Amino acid sequence: MSASPTPDPQKAAAVVPRALLGTSVAVLAVGAVLNSQGQTAGGPAVLSWLAVAWALASPLAAVAVRGQGLVAPPPEAGLAPGEAAGRARRTVVFFAVLESAAVLAGMAAIVSPPPWPLAAGLVPVAVMALNLPPRA
Repeated sequence: MSASPTPDPQKAAAVVPRALLGTSVAVLAVGAVLNSQGQTAGGPAVLSWLAVAWALASPLAAVAVRGQGLVAPPPEAGLAPGEAAGRARRTVVFFAVLESAAVLAGMAAIVSPPPWPLAAGLVPVAVMALNLPPRA
């Protein structure tokens, strides 16, 4: 067996955020369709409030994790391999935090009748879209 080449962290930092943004948009779209048709599970409204709170707080948590501000500067050329891998990890975690908020908002719209989690879910999606790293 031959050893597989070391994965490029820059590629992961470009592909994974796009996948997380896609799943966020998909779950919000399903939640919007079901909520608009009144096909919710009739769950408690407190779930909607929790989803709204996390959707609005998640950009702050994501920025704290990444430590580079709300919109990260483009990656510098010639980063050391360890530095590039660390930056890639922070980017993936940044997007994962935001995706968790968007997905929770979409699920809240499926479970509970109030539609406001859908609007709040657009906040983390917008932050994700503003921070998509360039394709490697």
